[in-house]
Amino acid sequence: MNNTDPTSFKSILAGVAKLRNEKGGTADTGSQSQDKEAILPSQQLQPQESRSIGQSQVINAFNQQKPKEWADSDTTNDLNRKRPFKSAGPGKTVLVNTTQKENPLLNHLKSTNWKYISSTGVNKIYYDYMVRGRSVLFLTLTYHKLYVEYISRRMQPLSKNENNILIFIVDDNNPEDTLNDITKLCMFNGFTLLLAFNFEQAAKYIEYLNL
Repeated sequence: MNNTDPTSFKSILAGVAKLRNEKGGTADTGSQSQDKEAILPSQQLQPQESRSIGQSQVINAFNQQKPKEWADSDTTNDLNRKRPFKSAGPGKTVLVNTTQKENPLLNHLKSTNWKYISSTGVNKIYYDYMVRGRSVLFLTLTYHKLYVEYISRRMQPLSKNENNILIFIVDDNNPEDTLNDITKLCMFNGFTLLLAFNFEQAAKYIEYLNL
């Protein structure tokens, strides 16, 4: 009569040993492997667990993509989740000063909500873009060389805040001296300086700031 507890791991091992003894104490490697797989299926390594994340696609600040392993695990949660720029709430909409209507940067703002806003007699607008509560000014190197005092005059009404941003497009050669001056202006007026080398890159800054 078998008094072993069939739910006990020790009993399972004892049963395997008994079967081997009845067969003369020999068992081929293949049958042992099958016994182990039948007894301990939970210990089998799943294919996904053996993958190395290091072999996945590299993530950086511009592709904003997840490795496939991470994306698969988030599929269910993502079905009802909108991408950040799809929100139409006021906090997610970039406010664009109407003075920027001819700026080529706007042609590249394709992944974020934005709308024009203009100054009124009561509400004077000093920023070029308002992104999630941060005032953003826009300037190109060539324009600064033509109108040196322009940017310092634009910064003055905003300098009381320290959460401002200047997006500066380097669109001319030999920018070193100009960049030194612009950096000093930003430091003393509470601005963070973001350098871009074309209008598309400048638009990307605004999109990422609005995420």
